[in-house]
Amino acid sequence: MTTLALQPFATKAILVTGAAQGIGLAIARYLARRGANLALADRKKAELESASAAIAKENPDVKIMSRAVDVSNTHEVNAFVADTVRTFGKLNGAVNNAGILGKWGNIEDIKDEDWQRVQQINLGGVMRCLRAELGVIEEGGSIVNMSSVAGLIGFPGLSPYVCSKHAVIGLTKCAAKEAGARNVRVNAVCPGPIVTPMLDEVYHGTTLPTPPIARDGQPEEIASVVGYLLGDESKYTSGVCIPVDGAGYAC
Repeated sequence: MTTLALQPFATKAILVTGAAQGIGLAIARYLARRGANLALADRKKAELESASAAIAKENPDVKIMSRAVDVSNTHEVNAFVADTVRTFGKLNGAVNNAGILGKWGNIEDIKDEDWQRVQQINLGGVMRCLRAELGVIEEGGSIVNMSSVAGLIGFPGLSPYVCSKHAVIGLTKCAAKEAGARNVRVNAVCPGPIVTPMLDEVYHGTTLPTPPIARDGQPEEIASVVGYLLGDESKYTSGVCIPVDGAGYAC
């Protein structure tokens, strides 16, 4: 097997937000094992540093930079993307994964500040990252935004989260139209119930129906789909939103 087949992202520089745990960490590990140099961001500085050190130990030939970043802060996002380009000389791909669940509650009980916090991070954070990334990404690059199956259906008690994830899909489709002339692809992934700290939050608030593939998904199963969208196998795929949910919600 050739080195290219073993490390399809060798020489590539890829940015991942929300990389300290869960899906973001699984994506970072997947990409590092396949040769990518990584710019990792998360609000949780200690957890991010620990994750980055572990990935670097596992992949000594991969270059990794990490930064505590609040994606609701335009200055921090812009600085992180600019530092990524300064460090690696380019940006080939990005995964805009940072997000929060927010508080449970019916629509009539939503407080303005709770609504705004979810939108600022889940939607505004993706917009800020996407805006900065599109300004510097190499021709032929690929960006993956993290939506959710909650971005495809309604879900009681989580309308701020659901609306933010629907909007990420709309933003993804707009970006794909705008960036296509430069051969830049923009897609979204819509995870179902995946074994992460966020799923623990969900299960504290409700019970989910069992999908036909009768188990919760693993973060690595999202990472492999993200890897496909970032890689050369999907060069003609843009503006799509791929559910990964065991056929439970999006069918």
